[in-house]
Amino acid sequence: MSVFFKGILLFTALFSNSMYAQNTLQYNLKVGDTLSVFQKATQDIIQDIDGNKHELKNILEAEFTFIVSQKTDSTYIISFNFERFKMTTTSNLYGEVINVDTKNSISKDDVQAKVFLGMIGAKLKMDLLKNGKIKSISGTEKMITKMIGNAGISDELTKQVMIESMRKEFGNESLARSFEQMTFIYPNKKVNIGDTWVNNYKGDLIAKNTWKLETITEKAIELSADSNITMQTREEGSSMTLTGKQQTTLTANKATGFIKDMVVKQSAKGVSVMTQMKDLEIPTTITSTTTYKTIKHVQ
Repeated sequence: MSVFFKGILLFTALFSNSMYAQNTLQYNLKVGDTLSVFQKATQDIIQDIDGNKHELKNILEAEFTFIVSQKTDSTYIISFNFERFKMTTTSNLYGEVINVDTKNSISKDDVQAKVFLGMIGAKLKMDLLKNGKIKSISGTEKMITKMIGNAGISDELTKQVMIESMRKEFGNESLARSFEQMTFIYPNKKVNIGDTWVNNYKGDLIAKNTWKLETITEKAIELSADSNITMQTREEGSSMTLTGKQQTTLTANKATGFIKDMVVKQSAKGVSVMTQMKDLEIPTTITSTTTYKTIKHVQ
């Protein structure tokens, strides 16, 4: 065999090995790593009430900072806090319902804005596994107390009702499940390009996610996921159950495993039930697009 053909065989073998090399995908963070993330979500809700359409649009923006404070063999302890919270809600029937931006000056009478301002700067702590599963979040009780305190409500019964409502949205467990949709992306096994794995999200959003390793280079990891989702909410006087699909695409930093950018698209249909309307079932459709982007990473 000539040297030329030996060279071709060697190249082919090396190329084949690189194609099918197994990869360990996980977070590889260092103590002191600081990451700032920007999130934007646009959500359209359509409810059909006796042939009349009620159309709601929610636009949410948030900025939060993560700082890795401790590292063990299996987890990272991460301190984090909200830097900014912005939300607008508009309705085709009622006009502007909510308009809050914690970076703007807030009037004394704007109770909604004062409540959300209480989120800013609150010190929270996350216990993150290397595959992105969140073991726990702590610190939300102080944040919620600050949010309610900012509202200036003196009636104790009203306070308790608000606290319970806030716990459903911003409590330790609720925030853990919410942030997990951004962090819980890696498998518990080595994978090749093209391999898939499954994980699940719980909470108000229940999702069975089938992930796929699309590509991997020296600098980046590209993943995608197709998911079957169920959205379930239950409030005093109303409930909602929707089912549908979710598609996720993301690029992560190869060295750290942390996302560089991520896009999540959802579409779900079902019914909302209003107890004050004799348990009327209202056909409801929700479509949304949520993006995450790491805007700053200091090591």
